[in-house]
Amino acid sequence: MRVGRLIMMCCWPGLAAAASGCASIVEGTDQSVTIQTTPSGASCELKRDGQVIGVVNPTPGTVTVDKSKDDIAVICKKDGYQDASGAFSSGFQGMTFGNILFGGLIGVAVDAGSGAMHEYPASVTVPMAPSSFPNAMERDRFFDQRADGVRKDAEAAIAKVRQGCKSSQQKTCDEAVGKIEAARDDQLADVEVERAQAVVQ
Repeated sequence: MRVGRLIMMCCWPGLAAAASGCASIVEGTDQSVTIQTTPSGASCELKRDGQVIGVVNPTPGTVTVDKSKDDIAVICKKDGYQDASGAFSSGFQGMTFGNILFGGLIGVAVDAGSGAMHEYPASVTVPMAPSSFPNAMERDRFFDQRADGVRKDAEAAIAKVRQGCKSSQQKTCDEAVGKIEAARDDQLADVEVERAQAVVQ
């Protein structure tokens, strides 16, 4: 089963105007997370430390989870589609992140000035690939479009980081861009794995 890698886009107080979706973190020890899949109608488990902490069946749906520094794994299944999975993280102290996950932009970011330590994205979208295609042309068209979407999402994230970056933050900005590029490459590799696993009838 493939496991997608999180792409993170930095959002500092000074970037609030440049990075859309920035907002203060919500107080409390738990929060709601909405799980969506494309297409909808999948069954997804949320796991942390190997333990199931929530189930959404069918998608889209919302579960309440405890805030934590630990990643949450999402595993989704749907008849006629390859199993899809990924992991998403909470924010870190000293800096917070808007998340771009599974090849789709998530409009959630937090204000580093809020002082809150950990917050998961409010919504995540897991794209699912068909398990079979009528011919090789349809298969390649689907996965080529998926790869193009990953590249465009990464370009948009990098542009937002660059636009809001101050000279004093250059090192941190470069690190954020590096994370985006690494996650983009991981996601593109996942697309090729799915392409190879898809059956041409």
